[in-house]
Amino acid sequence: MTTTLSASTGKPASGSIGDETAIHDLGYRRYDGARIGASGAWRALYWQGFRSMFGFGRTAKAKILPAFVLLATLLPALGVLAAASASQGGLAIRYGPLIQAQLILFALFIAAQAPELISRDQQHRILPLILTREVTRTSYASARLAALVSAQFLIALAPLLLLYIGEIGVANDPSAAFEKMGSRIWPVLAQASLVSIALGGIGAALASWTSRRAYATASIIGSLLVATAIATGLDDLAGVSARTSEFIDPIRTMRTMAFILFDEKTRSMELDPPASVWLYAGVLLSLGVAGAGVLHLRLRRLVP
Repeated sequence: MTTTLSASTGKPASGSIGDETAIHDLGYRRYDGARIGASGAWRALYWQGFRSMFGFGRTAKAKILPAFVLLATLLPALGVLAAASASQGGLAIRYGPLIQAQLILFALFIAAQAPELISRDQQHRILPLILTREVTRTSYASARLAALVSAQFLIALAPLLLLYIGEIGVANDPSAAFEKMGSRIWPVLAQASLVSIALGGIGAALASWTSRRAYATASIIGSLLVATAIATGLDDLAGVSARTSEFIDPIRTMRTMAFILFDEKTRSMELDPPASVWLYAGVLLSLGVAGAGVLHLRLRRLVP
């Protein structure tokens, strides 16, 4: 019978099986810490994804776009507040036009950052490694989607919250303005949440179909542009009502919903009143749910 020495102790290895077989104790350090289980794995995936959305833990170049989008959304809000303060209450603060101008920036943020979370894992072929033991396809998809939505929520909420707080601050009587605007925080939260859910679902679904980040970014931007072109074509060529065709275009849906939530109107809305706000909210929620479903189905194909 062959005697095999342990690499760590130099003593005969224990547990020899058969004449030529031995179990070697190579002296690797064992893990004696706490086992955090499935919930801990989910939190780790979520937190890593959330930080990656803003470029933390990556190169300085990865932080440029998130910082640009955040500044580009906050500066117009500051400009509106400065103009309202200079007019001493004579200039009304409107949320709808501000949101309308920022939706393209929100879409750009998702198009650039969603592939960093989802396409990158496919590109480096680490999905089979991640989807082992505690991490299932469902938990992976939910963690990644939650990171996308929460990061977009912060980006969408920041200018609205600044405008909300600033409107109280520039008022002639801030305490009276606060009492009057107490319930106005709910449209702020609803708008940021629904925009984030819709764009997060679209970004997750499209980014999951390619391992190339450039292709994923192009597909997200291209899909939104195609949806806009189709909706515009139905308006101009097919004679479909603008209130019907806008549900094909997520950007127009978000824009109209913003005006409804903040009880503001455009000239076209006065001539052709929009549908109930619940219909717009349902469309945006459906986009988020559909995106989560597509991401999960794609994972089933990638990792049987």
